[in-house]
Amino acid sequence: MALKGAALDTAAISTANTTMATGGFTGLAGFLLSINWLGLIGATVAVIGLAANIYFQVRRDKREHLEHLERLEALRSGNEEEA
Repeated sequence: MALKGAALDTAAISTANTTMATGGFTGLAGFLLSINWLGLIGATVAVIGLAANIYFQVRRDKREHLEHLERLEALRSGNEEEA
């Protein structure tokens, strides 16, 4: 189950990165071409992508921290097979 969640988070992080980059590029292009509505939409999409990226990175960091603590506990208790 944890592996499935990790795969979903990885896919979400990748999608958020792509969304953020696309939104940033669209926003920059819109402002450079003086198409204000395109620039605002692009900037908004970039901010949404950044927020999603931060959310899923924090989830991944928490999950990896818990896995690390479990591995340390397994090593301390002498159960190398679990680590």
